[in-house]
Amino acid sequence: MWALLRPALWFGSSVRGYHMPVPFPQPRNETSLVLVDEARRFIQDCLLRVGVPSSKVRCISEFLVVADYRGNFGNGLNRLDNYLSDLQRGHARLDAEPSIISETVATAHVNGNSALGVLVGNFCIDLAVKKAQSAGIGFVVAQQSHHIGMASWYAFRAAVKGLAGMVMSNAAPTMMAPDSKSASIGSNCLAFCVKGKEYHFVLDMATSVRDIGAVEWAWANDEYIPHGWAANEGGFSTCFPSLALRSPLLFPAGGHKGYCLSAIIDLLCGVLSGAQYATHIPLDQSQPSNLGQVFIALDPEFFLPNFMERLDDFCGRIQDSQPADESEPIRLPGELERMHMNYVEDLRALPYPNTLLSKYKDVADRLCVRPIELAFDRCQSRKSF
Repeated sequence: MWALLRPALWFGSSVRGYHMPVPFPQPRNETSLVLVDEARRFIQDCLLRVGVPSSKVRCISEFLVVADYRGNFGNGLNRLDNYLSDLQRGHARLDAEPSIISETVATAHVNGNSALGVLVGNFCIDLAVKKAQSAGIGFVVAQQSHHIGMASWYAFRAAVKGLAGMVMSNAAPTMMAPDSKSASIGSNCLAFCVKGKEYHFVLDMATSVRDIGAVEWAWANDEYIPHGWAANEGGFSTCFPSLALRSPLLFPAGGHKGYCLSAIIDLLCGVLSGAQYATHIPLDQSQPSNLGQVFIALDPEFFLPNFMERLDDFCGRIQDSQPADESEPIRLPGELERMHMNYVEDLRALPYPNTLLSKYKDVADRLCVRPIELAFDRCQSRKSF
C-alpha cells in the first residue's frame, strides 16, 4: 500500500511563512482514520463520475493523497470538492492538454489550455527537466493554468532526476499589503527541492503567514486560528476561521518583505507569462482560470561535480547549530513533513477530521459514489510534533 508513497518520504515542506504564533488552547475535533487505498479509491470514483478521463484520474488522485500523507491537508482531500466544482462548471476543462507556444533549447512558453493545474504542472516540470538534462537549465513559463496545489510536488519531480527544482505560482488576491484593508495580490507560493547523498532540502512556502488552505483546514477541524494569520472583513486580525473565510484577507509573512516577494512571483508568473495577475484574477471564477506559473530545473553538476557533498555539508552545519531549547532541535525545511509521513505509516492510515468526512459523505451522495469507508472511528491519537 505504501510502495507508491514511500519514495516521497522525505518530500515535504515545513515553511508556510515565518510567523510563530503564541500557543493557546484550541478545541479539537474528533478524527477518524481512512486507509490510503480507500482515500485514493474515493477520489478516483468522484473524478470518474464528473467525466475525468481514466488516463488522468490516477495522476490527480496520487497528487491529492500524497499531500495528505505529507500533512499538507489544505491541498489534499480538502481540495477535491473545489476541483470537482471547477470541472463541472467548466472553469477547468476535462479534455484539455497543455501545449507549447514557443521554445528554445533552455526555455519554453506553455499554454495550459485551462487544464487542471496538476496536469499543466507535470507537463511543464517534465519539460524543464528534459531541457536541463541537455542545456544545464530548463525555464518554463505557463499561462492559462489552474490551481496547482502543493508546489513542492513538481519540484520533487525534478529532484528525483538529480536536479534542483523550483516552482512558483500566482493566485487570486487574498493577501493584504502592509497597512492595507483590502487584498491586492495572491498568497503566491514558492517551492524548491534538491537532494544530496544524506540530506534533502525541500522548501514549500506561501508568501502569507499561512495560506488559505491552512485557514480552511482550521475551519474543518473546528479550531481557532492564531491572531496574525488572517483578518475579518473590516481588516482586523481574527482568530475565527469562519470570519477569515468570508472575504479572505491574509497577512503577508514578514510584513513588506513577504508582500514584495509575492509581487516578484506575480511578475514572473502572471505578467511575464501572459496570464492574469494581481486583482485581474477574480476571487469568484466565472470563467476558466488563467493563472501563471514558472517551473525551473537546474543541473547542479553543470557547475560542480561535488555539489551533493557540499549540500550535505551545508545542511549538516545548519542542523548542528545550537538550539535555544535543547528539546527543540534545529530542523531543515521538509523535516516536519517527513515526521508526519512516519506518523501516518505508524497509523497505517490517514487521519481526517469527522467534519471533513461528513462533507464528503454529502459529496458521495450527490455524485452517487460509494462513501469513504473508515478504518477506525473516533481516533483520539494526535501527532506530537
